[in-house]
Formats: sequence, C-alpha cells, structure tokens
Amino acid sequence: MGLIRIWGFCISVCVLLTGCSLFHEARSLKRAGVYGDFELSGRIAVQVDGEGSSARIKWSHRGDVDAVDVYTPIGSIVAVILVSPRTGAVLETKDQVYEAASVEALTQRVLGWRLPLAGLKYWAQGQANPLVVTDGVASRDAQQRLTYLEQDGWKITFESYVEKSMRPRVIRLEFQDLKIRFVLDEWERLDL
Repeated sequence: MGLIRIWGFCISVCVLLTGCSLFHEARSLKRAGVYGDFELSGRIAVQVDGEGSSARIKWSHRGDVDAVDVYTPIGSIVAVILVSPRTGAVLETKDQVYEAASVEALTQRVLGWRLPLAGLKYWAQGQANPLVVTDGVASRDAQQRLTYLEQDGWKITFESYVEKSMRPRVIRLEFQDLKIRFVLDEWERLDL
C-alpha cells in the first residue's frame, strides 16, 4: 500500500510540474507581445490602377474579432468593418450593409481593393503571419526587426519602427498593382 502511495505522489508531482511548465510557456508567449490583442489608430493611403485615396482608421483586434472604423482624412466616419468567425465580414456605411465570407473579398467588392486584415494583424506587430508560408526572403535589421517579407502574395516593407521598439511605425504593402501605405500613429496592447 505504501508503494502505491509513493507512485501516486510521484505521478501527481510530475503532472503538476508539467502543467505548470506548459502554463508558464503559454503565459510567456503571450507576454512576449507576439500576436496579442491591441487597439490602434493610424492612417492608410491606397493606390490601385493609378487612382489613390486615403483614410484614417481605428482598429480593435481582440482574439478572433476585428473591428475597423474608417474615417475621412478630416474625421467623418465613412464605414465600419466587423470581422468574426460567427458573422464573417460585414462592412456598414451610412446607407448600406455589405457581407462576405472574408474581409478581403468584402473590401475587394465594395472598395475595389483587398484589405489583407488576416495578415495585417501580425504585420502590424512586426511579425510574420505564422499561419502562412513565407513566399520570399525575410530580411531583418541590426535589432532583429523585420524590414522586408513576402507572404500570401504580398510584399511587405517595414519602412520604420517606433524608436527603440519592435513595433512598426510605417508599413508598405504591395500586391500586384495595389499599393497600401499604413502609418501606425497610436498603439495600445490589451493583453498585458
């Protein structure tokens, strides 16, 4: 009977230590700031087929839900984009509501160009999308921050970073004849 208690105790300790180790690893990954929840505001300039436009945005990324408010350069709201697994992608303007299975399909149909939100939630944090294979060479600067990356048909150039930070300040995205310049003005981590 004593031997059974000793083995039971040893197994319990091993399970407990393994569980603590896994919890610590998951917590440290989250704390490292990679792929976490955030809110940001910034400016976006889009050029496609020789035509250009610009807007201000406020973007909230929480888990697998994204909400993007799109404003004119002077601050009037133009549209709200909501993306979640339950609803798909919804774009609402003052007059209409549009729906599609993905934000890329939705923005292509309504705006005439693709917003790569699935990748941008990682690129805006200075990281490659871990769910997509890197198409080309990924280069880094002396601080090991990404400077260039090719993923999912997009060419992503990290033009500048916030001083002494791993957070990008200006990102340029190119996909065929579409060019997007994204300037991140304010950033707040929500999962710290």
